[in-house]
Amino acid sequence: RKRKAISGDTKLAAALLTMLRQDESGAMVPVIPPEHAQHMTAREVISLFHFDHVVPHALGGSDAHHNLVPRPLMEHRHKTATVDVPQIAKTKRIEAKQAEFRRTVLAKVGIEIEAGSVGKRHKRKIPSRPFPKAEKRQAWGKR
Repeated sequence: RKRKAISGDTKLAAALLTMLRQDESGAMVPVIPPEHAQHMTAREVISLFHFDHVVPHALGGSDAHHNLVPRPLMEHRHKTATVDVPQIAKTKRIEAKQAEFRRTVLAKVGIEIEAGSVGKRHKRKIPSRPFPKAEKRQAWGKR
């Protein structure tokens, strides 16, 4: 008899079941014990995990596979509450202070900036090398 193709959910559940964690004695044990996993469906196993962003999405992290790590549900919630949210809040506070500092310094010089234009580079007034050719220098006048 021909075997059916293995579904993506089944493959994902099997991969998640291979994850290990450290117990109190320091030994590595499965996140979900095999005797419990036998009585669970693939969807139930998958529902016990969340995919955590290595670089948080709010800080520019992508949703690509290389930026995602599967974590048990409660571990992910704990990391989000104690690490990710404070890190994102601090980054936003620092960015706001830097933007205010830029506005203050530029206002002293007499330059006003528009909101959202901070960090944009302006075209140079003096061209970089190579210097203008002789024909163009004559237009400037002889020295």
